[in-house]
Amino acid sequence: MLTVKKVIAVLILGLVAGAVLGAQQVISLTPERESQIVAQLGSKQVIIIVAMLQTATMASIATIVGSWASPKVGLNKPFIYNRKSIAVAVAIGLLSASFIAIPEKLVFTEALGLEEKFEFSWLYFLGSVLYGGIIEEVLLRFGLMSLIIWIASKITKSVNNNGIYIAGIVIAALLFAAGHLPATAQMLGLSPVSVIRTLLLNFLPGIGFGYLYWKHGLAYAMLGHISTHVINQLILLPVLFN
Repeated sequence: MLTVKKVIAVLILGLVAGAVLGAQQVISLTPERESQIVAQLGSKQVIIIVAMLQTATMASIATIVGSWASPKVGLNKPFIYNRKSIAVAVAIGLLSASFIAIPEKLVFTEALGLEEKFEFSWLYFLGSVLYGGIIEEVLLRFGLMSLIIWIASKITKSVNNNGIYIAGIVIAALLFAAGHLPATAQMLGLSPVSVIRTLLLNFLPGIGFGYLYWKHGLAYAMLGHISTHVINQLILLPVLFN
């Protein structure tokens, strides 16, 4: 019953996050791309519907997998309010935000010809918090990382080996980083520099979020991820790209 309630909650959240994500994609369409989509699908609003269904479905499946796998490897930590865990999550969020924003300013803006002025968008901010901070943690940490560690525990016949948790964190972080490549291809094209940027700036934060999931629980992994976006978009990017 508890798993059913989790799936329903994540399903609803996935629909909302998918709607925001789809709306972002619609707004960012070039006139040429918009014409192509309308010709193929009949309406650009179909993008929003597809994003909603895709996000809700994937998040629901990850919730089912995580609910099954996480107790088997000790990753089903209940949420407990803990000041130390909050401080660690926010600190990792700050480090992750710095690791993203500072190299973007010093290296990748010039190398890739990116915009040198940051323009805040409430829609993008909301999408970052809902999809990035919550849905991605359900997908990558609760679902995928739990499953990877469970498989590793079966191969090694041990659930008390730190190595399988570290391997799960690294693999999930790599897949988390690689999952951003399609968006990179659409916005910047795939060049050695753009691929390195995408992999590097997402891999290390993914390590931090995986650590939070392992040691503090899913809620604190979400808090660390949300903190990254909040610090980045409300503090670092406006200061660095003013």
